Amino acid sequence: MTIKHTLLSAAASAALLAAPANAQLFGDEVGTDYDYDTFNTGFNETGYYDALDSDSDSFLNEGEFATGLYNDYDRDNDRMVSEEEFGVGTERYRGGDYEASFADYDADTDGFLNQEEFGQFYGSDYTGYYSDLDTDGDAQLSRDEYSTGMYNAADLDRDQVVTVEEEGFFEGWFDGDDIEAEIQEVGDVYED
Repeated sequence: MTIKHTLLSAAASAALLAAPANAQLFGDEVGTDYDYDTFNTGFNETGYYDALDSDSDSFLNEGEFATGLYNDYDRDNDRMVSEEEFGVGTERYRGGDYEASFADYDADTDGFLNQEEFGQFYGSDYTGYYSDLDTDGDAQLSRDEYSTGMYNAADLDRDQVVTVEEEGFFEGWFDGDDIEAEIQEVGDVYED
């Protein structure tokens, strides 16, 4: 197992512990196992990737990816990342053994990370994660690279099927309209 798979597996494992087993990925398909093609088709219909692609160039640059990550960390959608949200998000993406100090990034000590503070965290802790997803090394994530990375993160047992038990990684993720509105409000988090 590669370092990338270890990190992604640990992140997905953490997410599963916090999410219900009957997660709803797409539409009314509750409790469905997904092979990659089925997942990819459903994912592309959600508008999520297009919402992250704020410059509409059909790729995610690192800034767009970081802004999407910020929105995922911000579970209550208040446009700030609390210390609790920081812990949940970091465990989800980096694994339970990963250590990052919230206080190191909360520069104004208000108990929340704003966009700029999260950008500092992303710049010091996440650029390698983005590079792992960028399998062709062109410094952009294609739709396929992004969806493959997310699918692989959830497929804990590497059997090429995201089962009902593994679906918890995606809890609450796929609403392109919601994420687009949030991204417009938040603005850029990280400039690559």
